[in-house]
Amino acid sequence: MMVLRQWASSNGILRVCGVAALAVSVTAYAYAGVKTSTQIRSYYVSGSTSKSLVNYMRRHPFRGDTGDAVANIRPTYRLSAPTRMSGGTCRASKVTLSIRFVMTLPKARSESSMASSTRNAWRSFVSFTRRHEEGHKRIYVQCGNAFVAKAQRMTSKNCGSLSVSIRRLLETEKRACERKHRAYDRRDYNRIYRLSLFRMAK
Repeated sequence: MMVLRQWASSNGILRVCGVAALAVSVTAYAYAGVKTSTQIRSYYVSGSTSKSLVNYMRRHPFRGDTGDAVANIRPTYRLSAPTRMSGGTCRASKVTLSIRFVMTLPKARSESSMASSTRNAWRSFVSFTRRHEEGHKRIYVQCGNAFVAKAQRMTSKNCGSLSVSIRRLLETEKRACERKHRAYDRRDYNRIYRLSLFRMAK
């Protein structure tokens, strides 16, 4: 869903947002009331020089969630919040939020054909995108934990209305979380200019 939202170049703008291709691994973790799994996919990039790699990403970007992209993380949510009535008050007996992440990272088609300086610059770029995406993942999990804590405290005199309220809360918290992602992107925005891959491509 997001990443480093956009970076400008002399020939246009690329958004580091969404990309898709071959899945290469899946990991799973649990954080309190939040359970996560992560699937890694690859966005394949052709080129053997810094300029050809950057130009390929410019000409053949992945069509991401909010524009052209080179890396991305997308969450899919599943909520479990069974309720029960006790003493005239309904509460959620256990709130569990499962988040399935699909993280897509750039991958060179022919890294072996690169000069060592280009290869090092490329790997540094890929590491940057991974760190950035992992930062978004941490934000998603923090937001999820905050939602679970709030939902667990909610009560109602009617279990049906409580279930509706919990789901509405989730949508509200997701929107609030988007603001945190945008702030995170703004903080990371200028760092991409300093990456050696893009300096070498000029």
